[in-house]
Amino acid sequence: MKKKVYHKNSKKPVSKTPKPNIKKGRSKERFLLLDKIILLLYLGVGFLPHMNAFDVAITQWYYISIVNVITLAYIYYYKNFIEVDFHHKVAKFTFLGALLFLFFSCLSIVKSISVSESIVFLCILLTTLIAFFNLYVILKDKLTDLFPFIAYSLMIFLVIESLDVIHHFVVLNANEPRCDEIFAGLNPTYGNRNILSASLIIKMTFSFYLFFQAKETYQFVLSLLVVFLASLSILLIGSRTAIYSLPIIFSVLIFGNFYLNRELGVITLIKKNGVPIIIVTVIAFFSSLSVNKVHKGKFNTFNDLVFSIPKEKLYIDKNLADRGVKTISLASDSGRKAFWFAAIDGFKSSPILGVGIGNWKIIEKEELVRGRKGPNHFYPRRAHNDFLQVLSEVGIFGFILFVGMFGLVYFILITNVFTKVNKELKLVSLIILTAFIPYSLDSLINFPSERTPVQILGFLIIVIALSSLKRTESISINQYLKFGLIGLGAILVYLNYQMFTSAKYQMIVRNNIRGKNILSEKYKVGYNQMNALYPSFPKLNFMGQPIDYAKAVLAYSEGKYSETMHHLDLAIKESPYSLEHYAFKSMIFRSNKVLKNQDSCIYYAKKAFYKRPGLINQYRVLKKHYIAEKDTASLFDLISQHQNFLPKNEDVWIDKINFYLKYLKDLKKASELIDSAKIKLPESKRIQGLRIVKNNKSSEVVSNSDSLKLKRIELQKILNGASKLFSQKKYKEAQKEFLKGLEIAPSNEEIRLSSALTDIKLKRYNDAIEKLNKVISSGKITNGKPEYNRGLCYLRLKKNKLAGIDFRASYDKGFAMAKQLDKRILNY
Repeated sequence: MKKKVYHKNSKKPVSKTPKPNIKKGRSKERFLLLDKIILLLYLGVGFLPHMNAFDVAITQWYYISIVNVITLAYIYYYKNFIEVDFHHKVAKFTFLGALLFLFFSCLSIVKSISVSESIVFLCILLTTLIAFFNLYVILKDKLTDLFPFIAYSLMIFLVIESLDVIHHFVVLNANEPRCDEIFAGLNPTYGNRNILSASLIIKMTFSFYLFFQAKETYQFVLSLLVVFLASLSILLIGSRTAIYSLPIIFSVLIFGNFYLNRELGVITLIKKNGVPIIIVTVIAFFSSLSVNKVHKGKFNTFNDLVFSIPKEKLYIDKNLADRGVKTISLASDSGRKAFWFAAIDGFKSSPILGVGIGNWKIIEKEELVRGRKGPNHFYPRRAHNDFLQVLSEVGIFGFILFVGMFGLVYFILITNVFTKVNKELKLVSLIILTAFIPYSLDSLINFPSERTPVQILGFLIIVIALSSLKRTESISINQYLKFGLIGLGAILVYLNYQMFTSAKYQMIVRNNIRGKNILSEKYKVGYNQMNALYPSFPKLNFMGQPIDYAKAVLAYSEGKYSETMHHLDLAIKESPYSLEHYAFKSMIFRSNKVLKNQDSCIYYAKKAFYKRPGLINQYRVLKKHYIAEKDTASLFDLISQHQNFLPKNEDVWIDKINFYLKYLKDLKKASELIDSAKIKLPESKRIQGLRIVKNNKSSEVVSNSDSLKLKRIELQKILNGASKLFSQKKYKEAQKEFLKGLEIAPSNEEIRLSSALTDIKLKRYNDAIEKLNKVISSGKITNGKPEYNRGLCYLRLKKNKLAGIDFRASYDKGFAMAKQLDKRILNY
């Protein structure tokens, strides 16, 4: 008989029979393999392509929502292997804090202008939180088993992406100088270079796990090679946030490792770890300066790395400041301060509830919109600071929770480094702490919360931090919540699919209408087709423009004017502070024959222009209106605002100079403005050729390059002189001037008619008839005057029958002198 085995705290014997569904050996291996597959599915999101969507992030969030459901099903199917609980109170309260943040986000919708856009961002938030939960459940009890796999997987991904970057610069564009154009086509699955570099530098910190753990020479060399490739690619990309993060993370890692291995001695550690990293970094730095050289035979400067300009501006004179080309400081905020102040203004407008999650892009940001110069419409979509965006959109309570999460992670990781007994866990905490630094910096000046590859890495770091806490208890999760998560995950898959589907049609429409004249162009995609295919959700495209605006453009191109106005009204309701809708309405009311309405045209032009004075079409509309109304005060204000907004616009300089010449008769001020324009626009041939010329009794500014304008002025001078000579009865001299005018403008029938009238005065009737024949056949002068004068010539030549035909034709056209003719002459 077998001896019974008792548990130390129990009087009952312990059964040796294994629990159902739990097997030894291979089942555990299979469980870890599935864990790793799930982790790879999450970590590999950066390799997902656009799949014809408007923005790759939309495709990637759709993908993550699918992975979430797969993972939830996996967790509940293998529930005996995975403890679906909270292993520590801190973890429990972290998730409760996340739910509370979700609550405040939902509450903020009360203030939302666009509920649709709030739902979009709630989908992103919920998708992130479910991924957070899934990663936590998988990692919390197996961090030491799975962390090496995570580190090595990220190293492999890092190498692939770094080599892709290096290939782009060193091979594909080897002969191109470093300029804006060289970044076209750089790893499109990340959307832009800031996102790519943030992802690379976070991954790079994980490569130090192998570097510090290396026991063989090849492992040490391999880890250094990975660091070199990553550093070089980050430098080549030129994102300042990532570049400035490099020395910070290297310092934290090296000095942190000194602390963890202080028993080995500082000199030994410097030789083993510090010197190799410094050497690798220096080689990567000088390698980056030797690629895509701006000036042959010279290394690029650090400034060339972090600030690129269009290729056409690369080789302007060295004295850029004197030539009007803006130089940028390495400490420049690239205009972000204006975004940050706008976010704070949004918070001030609704400090408790916020302006509504996802709605900062839609609220009024008058100073920001006016502050960003340019002739085009401007959509400030993000605050370029996740902390301030949360503060503005979700309010003060959501902001406190958001900041608290960052504080908690730093507290856990720093505490681990200085207090944990397990040296392996100390190293993991040091690496994760270092990875969290660039993520935090990116959150301060960019928007990783919207960018899937960086956001997943960020929450992976938070999960690892929570998992590093030693299990102290098992706090169970209600089973209904488990099933609720699966149901919610399925709903999110559907909503993300709607966004993905919409994004594909957004891309089709954008590619068809971009860069075209929306008032006259016809498009390959039809209004009815797009109107039927677009899902009802979301209401805005990824740029923050209402989808109804695109529908209005397509409807207008097909002459469906009532549908056009309906969609524009919906667009204004969805995004009332965007200006494109008002500008479009203004142009429709100006140029459309069916909808033409001067009052409406001016009303909408004012709504658009005075919010953003760089809009050229609205400027022209209002300028013409104020000139017609003789409203010189409004005209001067219009010109001044436009010039202040677009100080390099040649036309507005000329308009302002002409204003002083025409209305104020101030020749001195006009001359001063010409000198100012020449200093401001040194490269403009048109501005450099400006001069003031006399035109009738007034003066006008023209440029030597404005050949048509010069021709018009010269022609006007000739005609004025000819008219004066004609009135003085100096017909021969007048005729010479009229003929000069015809040489300049051979198709000007008014001049030809004047020349013919002069021939009549000189009794050159046949010459006059020849000219009048051309005038009449052109059909440009229809008041009966040419026919009357040709009839007069025929009468002088005693061709009465022909004269009668012309006089009657002139009479029928209502010419006054023909009306006064004797009926006998009309009856010839």
